[in-house]
Amino acid sequence: MEAKLNTEGIEAMNREFPYLNEGDVVEVQRGPDPGGTGGAYRIFGATLKGLRTTLARVFEGPMTIQYPEEKTPVYPRFRGRHKLHRFEDEGSETMGLEKCVGCSLCAAACPADCIRVVAAENDLDNRVSAGERYAEVYEINLSRCIFCGYCEVACPFDAITMGHEYEMSDYNRSDLIFTKEMLLAEPIDRAPLRREGE
Repeated sequence: MEAKLNTEGIEAMNREFPYLNEGDVVEVQRGPDPGGTGGAYRIFGATLKGLRTTLARVFEGPMTIQYPEEKTPVYPRFRGRHKLHRFEDEGSETMGLEKCVGCSLCAAACPADCIRVVAAENDLDNRVSAGERYAEVYEINLSRCIFCGYCEVACPFDAITMGHEYEMSDYNRSDLIFTKEMLLAEPIDRAPLRREGE
């Protein structure tokens, strides 16, 4: 009776799950048994490995940075606040003109879609940029920005770069939309750079 029920159960299972055949059974390899002497040695070794990191830092002492007065140093390749640039070649006809020509390549490269560029035609009497067009509106929504640096890489004129300023928090989302005038202005404070070996 019991053998009959067992065979009926296997047949029912084969009908319900036809892809499960006896040849498809994979034996799972298990790790060593957690108990016994080997398990105790492994646990003791893992504990020592963790304590080694902790004990190495004990003798260094605390590293406290008094934040508002002292800024945390950043690495030279740190990507922080965006900045739009002007030509600074003294004596040339492009001196003081914006480098951005409103091509919108930075907006196209942005994966977060946080850059908005509206281009306008340059006036010959009152030029804004060195090209035929200029960015009439240039906005970056920093609440959406992921600071990937793609805008900086995509720009053919090096008009936009990412600086080292990291203090950009605000209480309103609308204040995190940086306009063209804000991006052309110099940042108030500059974060210190790390020296080699730090």
